[in-house]
Amino acid sequence: MTIRGGQPELLRGIIFDLFGTLIVPDRFEETNIAHLLEWAAVRGLPVSPDATQVVEEASTWMWQETRLTGRQVLRREALARAADQLGWRADEALLTEATRVFFTPEVGTVRAYPDAVTSLEALGQMGLRLGLISIASDHGLVEQVLHRTGLAPYLDPVVSSAAFGRVKPDPGIFRFVLERWGSPPEQCVMVGDTLDADIEGAQALGMRAILVTMDPNPNNARVADRIRPDATAATLEQAVQIIRTWTGHPEPGA
Repeated sequence: MTIRGGQPELLRGIIFDLFGTLIVPDRFEETNIAHLLEWAAVRGLPVSPDATQVVEEASTWMWQETRLTGRQVLRREALARAADQLGWRADEALLTEATRVFFTPEVGTVRAYPDAVTSLEALGQMGLRLGLISIASDHGLVEQVLHRTGLAPYLDPVVSSAAFGRVKPDPGIFRFVLERWGSPPEQCVMVGDTLDADIEGAQALGMRAILVTMDPNPNNARVADRIRPDATAATLEQAVQIIRTWTGHPEPGA
């Protein structure tokens, strides 16, 4: 655990990332695609030998376009692209169903970090507001994951790039939460696992930022020489301890 910087006079809110921060970042793409194509076959939709590759390429296109433009390209847009190549007559109803089906395996097996709930409870008991900003291609996925893991009651607002339209580190997505709370950035902290999206994005507005390293994000290596978090935590419990230090709140029972 490392901490940089002096002690702020007041903290009012903590914004969390989701995947890799509150939720274990398992890989579900292969399982999700397989489930989608099984559903398509049962539905009588054509499933060619290269169908898996077609859906994979549509996913790659989705994230490439998102990174290039800063606009969150939606999973349903990727599925529409794949459906066109596979010869599916994809109206809005089918795309809605296909999106739900695609994420079913992920929603069914996703896991929160063991100390996620207790950490959110501890911060709430300190009188801090808690919110979430997640880069995700479908807002419904975020909501379902939060409900399945029991995290939903602790977080308000819940903001996804799918619903907001832009991805971190776009300053607008951070400002949206701060304005909902009526809190200045210097009184809020971002907790996330990604240096450029979470840490740099928050610091650019004047927020403090804690990098969590339970499952180190491999993309951080390319920017680690220029982005420095205000603190680093190996667990969510450590992140809570850092916030206690910054606010002067004593440990329970102290």
